[in-house]
Amino acid sequence: MQVDAALTIAMRLPILAKGALGDARGQREASKAVVEKAAAMAESSFALGHAAALFWWSMALNPLTPNGLGEATAKAVHNTLEPFSRRTRANASRLAGRR
Repeated sequence: MQVDAALTIAMRLPILAKGALGDARGQREASKAVVEKAAAMAESSFALGHAAALFWWSMALNPLTPNGLGEATAKAVHNTLEPFSRRTRANASRLAGRR
């Protein structure tokens, strides 16, 4: 995910710099970036709520051992970060022209 995020930032910087100087493509890319980040944040917040509910539900039904608790926490974090990761990969592919 970090490589795709770095690639996305590197590919967007020149476009955004042109947009700051009045280029229409750069301004569209800036608005697209804001919309994508807001959508990813909303998806991740829903995923967080779902993962937390599943985590506490499983804790209520069968208490976990310390190892199981760590695994359940890691699973919840992974599910929460998945929307950001998916969008970052899609942005890197789109900006690099690798569709």
